[in-house]
Formats: sequence, structure tokens, C-alpha cells
Amino acid sequence: MGNSIFQGNQIIKKGELESLIPQKPNRRFLGLPFFPYVGLYQFGQLFYNSEDQDRRLLEITQKYQKVSQKQQDNARQLEKTARKYEKKMARAKLKLEEGNFWMRVVGEKPVYFSKEEAIANAEKMQRYLYNNGFFAAAVHIEPDTLFTRVRPVYKVEENRPTLLHDIHYDVNSEKIDSLLGRHHNASALKPGKRYDGDAFEQERIRLESLLRNNGYFGFSRQYISFLVNDTLSYPQTDSLFKQVDVTVKVELPSQEAPIQPYTIKSVHFEVLPPSGLPDSLFRKVTVTLNGIEYIFTDKFFSPKILNNKILVRPNTLYSQQNERESQQQLSLTDQFRFVNYSYHFDSTGHGLHSYFKAIPLEKYQISTDLGLNVIQLQGAPGPFANLSYKVRNVFNGLEDFETSIRGGIELVPGFLGSKQIYRSEEIGVNTSLNFPRILFPAQGIQNKLSLFTPRTQIGIGYNYVNRPEYTRSIVKSSMTYSWKPSQTTLFNVTLLDLNILNTQRLRSDFEELLTELQLEGNNLINSFQKSFVSDLNFNFIYNTNNLNGPPKKARYLRLAFESGGTSLNLFPKQQDWIQGVFGDLQFYKYLRTSLDYRRYWPTGGKSLFVTRINTGGIYSYGSGKVPPYEKYFFAGGSNSLRAWLPRRLGPGSAPARLTTSNISIEAPGEFLLEGNLEYRGFLTNFFGDINYALFVDAGNVWSLNQNADADQRLHPSTFLKQIAVGTGFGIRYDLSYFVLRFDFGIKVYDPSVQRFVLDELNWGKLFNRTQQNFLNVNLGVGYPF
Repeated sequence: MGNSIFQGNQIIKKGELESLIPQKPNRRFLGLPFFPYVGLYQFGQLFYNSEDQDRRLLEITQKYQKVSQKQQDNARQLEKTARKYEKKMARAKLKLEEGNFWMRVVGEKPVYFSKEEAIANAEKMQRYLYNNGFFAAAVHIEPDTLFTRVRPVYKVEENRPTLLHDIHYDVNSEKIDSLLGRHHNASALKPGKRYDGDAFEQERIRLESLLRNNGYFGFSRQYISFLVNDTLSYPQTDSLFKQVDVTVKVELPSQEAPIQPYTIKSVHFEVLPPSGLPDSLFRKVTVTLNGIEYIFTDKFFSPKILNNKILVRPNTLYSQQNERESQQQLSLTDQFRFVNYSYHFDSTGHGLHSYFKAIPLEKYQISTDLGLNVIQLQGAPGPFANLSYKVRNVFNGLEDFETSIRGGIELVPGFLGSKQIYRSEEIGVNTSLNFPRILFPAQGIQNKLSLFTPRTQIGIGYNYVNRPEYTRSIVKSSMTYSWKPSQTTLFNVTLLDLNILNTQRLRSDFEELLTELQLEGNNLINSFQKSFVSDLNFNFIYNTNNLNGPPKKARYLRLAFESGGTSLNLFPKQQDWIQGVFGDLQFYKYLRTSLDYRRYWPTGGKSLFVTRINTGGIYSYGSGKVPPYEKYFFAGGSNSLRAWLPRRLGPGSAPARLTTSNISIEAPGEFLLEGNLEYRGFLTNFFGDINYALFVDAGNVWSLNQNADADQRLHPSTFLKQIAVGTGFGIRYDLSYFVLRFDFGIKVYDPSVQRFVLDELNWGKLFNRTQQNFLNVNLGVGYPF
């Protein structure tokens, strides 16, 4: 059976109708009329005989009967034999019902067209259309035969939809009626909207949540019903549209009357002992704070910190939202294996006693990682190892102390053009202390942010790199605040970020190369000067993307602002003190900002259209008028313009920079502007989804330095001619826990020659990078944006 075809539907999308069909066509290879999984299934049928499987079932049963008769006086042995028998029988039945390995695991059973099933699907679609306001809709099925395949064609007649006219609420409680009236604007049912069955269910959920969050414990959406009156006519409106009145009835069973909200009488939080051990083996500590009773068994946690995580309070109305938010806040502290909650009624019948019970995680945790470093352009994979150690609840205030040691070896080409591969060694040590609160003198700020999953991270790190050309080390320290006001927003503020860079060794020929690059406008030499970099930075992220499930319409926005050398402006003598301790250092002062905005539009069950705009700029006002090299912007690579090598595009219309050894070098810029369009679709499934992508990338980087060459600078008269354009396709292997990505990009317009170069692609030398245009391969993990 082939893919279903839908004709005539204008408002209801194809994906909605497609999801109603339980029968899915057999998978094809790369969209071609070739069905490899069916072939593997049929190959397995050559070795399958159902009569042999029947005999196997009989043999297993007879053998069990004989053995069980001999063991009837040994209950323990008989139980063991019975378990073996059940496992063997389950495997044998599976083979009988679903076939052998080729048929059951590797292959795919052929799907045949059934006219009865197609008619049932059409009836299901018609009911779905009716439920979405198309009361006069009709769906007809017409099979379309193509060679040996049959494609069901569903002809849809939506006709005019039905609109909602008047929405009325019938409530048997004045308190509830008043509550609903105050929140009426949030209703999913609105006059003038199309009749939509999903909207009715949304209204049920909204009313249930509203009442449960205002004291009505145990209220269920089952108490909500709808009465739809479609017998009325409204001649003053467009007669082409039928209209209906809706009455929303909210009514509890008579035995629940009088309807009263529940009040929290007491709140208890208990840390349980390790699983399987009785309480009597441990010492218990009981503390009461702000009306909440804390009971600690074996391990103690600060009641003051826990108090900020628990929103359920004595003498307040019951709220389901507060209950769930409390559980989430406690779970996010990374201190408890699980947090459970329950309620007991008091003697009045309208009071609740709240109980939170938690089992803590292990105090000490060690983890290790082993892997290979993979260089995209050149070189060879090299091993790395990472050892992490965590201590939970260090000061009994739910803090985490983490330290990690990472060491790695990479096989890399030399900077100086030699064809030899050198060994690069790197080792890093990072420690951090994480607090589940904002460490700030103002108590008011701490209290306001206490419900937004606040965290304070204080970190210190050391990194050492040893290559043939140089040996360099970096000492860094930072203090970062983060909080999450909602599921879609995240704030990060770093008030302290200090880095001291020190180059212990610099080979003479490599130093000559850095000087040569500096004369060409590349300030890579700054990364090898002994320097001090300090900054304050702010990050805001807004993300409505879902982590799991089918793609949905979503937005992503990331705003970042960074101020380097701010402390030097506030405390001028700081520079003298630092130089007195660490010697002569290079200092930087700069302002840097960036914006990354993305939109996602689903176009089918597993297809998606994505757009992205990424821009940023940096302004340096220090004595050297040069920012740290790591703060520059770059264009090109797997997350940028994929037709260009990583960080090799621009700036402006400047040609690619080459050293005397004919090595292309990075092209930093002070201003970045790039945009991406990408269509993502589904190809097939093979132990994971194999997806494809078609993309167009455009953008560049520019220099804002007035001393730079004219072709590198940003100027309105030459701006459009300096926009690089590339296109290409990608293959992505989605294994759910990670995505392996291959993107293949080719240049369309190259600003370095200011002409279209797509026709210069040499199909006989696709991967030859000495050509003006070539197929650039990008390897990445995860999606580019």
C-alpha cells in the first residue's frame, strides 16, 4: 500500500488527517519506490515454517510435564523449572506469532490495502471534521492504482464551518461562579471562533486547574459538561455560517454540597532513611520553621533553604500549582532521589494536612568519561579522559561541590605548514561550588527570585596546553547567577569573570608567523601575550521548543551583553596591584553584544522549516584598541555559513588570507550578520531516524577598525556586495540521545571575487579545496540551530 493522498481539505491540515490512519505504508529507501525492509521480511519467510513452531511448543510442554512429575516433591526445584518453562514458552509463542529474527526484528511485514479499513478511516475523518466544527463535511475514498501499489485517495468536502455565538456558564455555587467570572477572559471558548472539540477539552482542563488552584481539592473535569444548542438562527449575521450557543455546566455531586474550598492545616517535610533500613537505626532531628515541620533522618538539610522551595503553607487555600511547583523546586536541587507528597483530611472534612517525603541521593559521586577528540579539518582523532567528583549538601544548605580533571591528546598539523602530524597535549582542572539560591546581600532580591530555580555558581579553573609551537596556561575564576522565571525563559548574570593568560614558551618561527598575521590584520598574537581579561556579562534566553515529541511552531531568542575591563574603570588602581602580583600584563576594555533569533514552523509529521538571524558587534576602547582574540566574531563552518571553512570567511570582500606556507588563516571581525534558511525532512528509520536538510546560508563579518583595509570595513555602499551566499544539503542520524550531522555546502556568491560562483563547481574535483568552489563537508553533533 502506498502513501495516502488527501484532496479538498482547506482548513484542516493534511498531518491531522494522516494521524487518524492507523495503517502506515511500508518504509521506502530514500523516498524511492524500493522497500528493503519488506524484502528482508520475505527473505525470512523462506526459512520459516509455522508447523515447526507448533511442534516446538508441544515439545516444550511435554518436556516440562515430564520434568515436573519427577520434581513434584521438591517445591523449590519445581518453581525454578516453571520459571524456565514460562520463558521458553514466551519465546516460542513470539516466533510462532511474529516469525523468525529476519521477519520480527530486521524486516517489515507487507502492508496491504483493505477497502473496509479505508472506508473506516474515511468515517473516522468525517467524525473528526464534525468535532472541529464542519457539521456538513463529507469524506469519500477512491483507490488509485499505480503499478502493483494502491494509494488511498481521500476526497474531503469541508463545507462551511460552524461558529460559536453565545457562551454561558451554569454553576451551582456562587463562590465558584464568582471565581469563574474573574477569569472569564482566559476561556478557550470565545464567540465568533470556529467550533472546535479540542477547545472544549482545553476549557475543561482550564476550569479544573483554576478550581484546584483556588482550594477545591479533588475537583475533577468530570464535573464539567457542555450543552450545545444548534437550533437557533441569527438572521443579523452572515447566513452562510451556522452558529451555536454553548452552556458550560459546572456541578458537583449532591453529596459534596455545600461546596467549600479546602484549607491547608499543617505542612510536614520528612527526609527518609536509606531504602530498606528502619528508622530506629538513625537519629531523628525535628525542626519547625514558619509553621512547617521538618523531620530529618540520618541527613540534615537547612530548613531555611528548604523553606524557600516549599510553596505550600499552613492556613492558606489548597493550590495544586503550589503543590507541583514545590515538588519541582525540591527535585531541581539535585539532592533528592525522589520527592513524594500526599494529603490527609482533618476532622472537619475541609482541612488538609500536607506531607512531603524525600529520599536523598548519595552524598559522594564519581563519574568518568572516555572518548576521542575529532578535528573537522585535518589531523587525526586523539583520546581524552574526564574524571568528575561531586559532593552534595557540603554545608547542609543543599550546596554541591564539583571538581573535574580532563586530559587529552590530539594529533594535529603544525601551524607552520609542515606535512608532519604533531602531538598536542591538554590538561584542565575545574572546580565549582553551586548554591541553590542567589548569594546577594539584599535579602529582598533573594526572596523574589527564590521561586525561579535560582543558582549561584562560584568556579575556579586551570587549563594547560602544550603544542610543538607553544606552551600556554590559563587561570580563570567566575561567579554566575542564574534563574528561570518560567519554562521558556532563563537569565544568566556573571558579576565576576577573571582570566589570566600566560604563554611560557613560544617558538621563534611561530612568533614570526604571528607577527606576519598581525601585519595582515589578524590579531591572533594577542592570544599569546601575557594578559588579564575581566568582564561582566548578561544572557537572556527565550525558548519555546519542546525537547521531545514531534516538532511544533516555536521561537528561540538569545540576547547577550558583555562588558570587559569594567572593574578597571571602577577601580583604576586595580591594574597596578595586578601587575605588581603577576608582572607586566596586557589589559583589555571592550563592549560586546550579540543576538540569535530563530523561528520553527512544522510542515508535516516530521518535517520542519527553520529560519535564523545571528548578529553581534564588539567595540574596544582600551589603550590598545584591540579586544581579546576569543571575543572576535567569525563566519564559516558547521554552525554558520557551511559552504566556507570554519572561521575563514571575510572580513568583508577581503580575499582568503594565506601565510607564506600557503596556509589559510582565520578571519576575525568586529561585526557579524548572518541568516540561515533550512528545511528538515524525514528519510527513513534504521535504528534511529535518518533525516535530510536543504539549506541556504548568507552573511559575513566586517572590521570596524578605521585602520583596516577598505575591503574589510563595513560600508553602506558595498554592504550588499559583501554578503556571502551558500547552499547545500545535509544528512542527520537522530539516535534520540544525540544527533550525528553531515552538512555539504557549496558557494553561490563569493564576496572575495564579487561574483556568482555556483557554475564554477567542478564535479570532477568536488572536494579539492584549491578550487574557487568545492563541496565543503561539515561534521557536527546536534542540529546547527
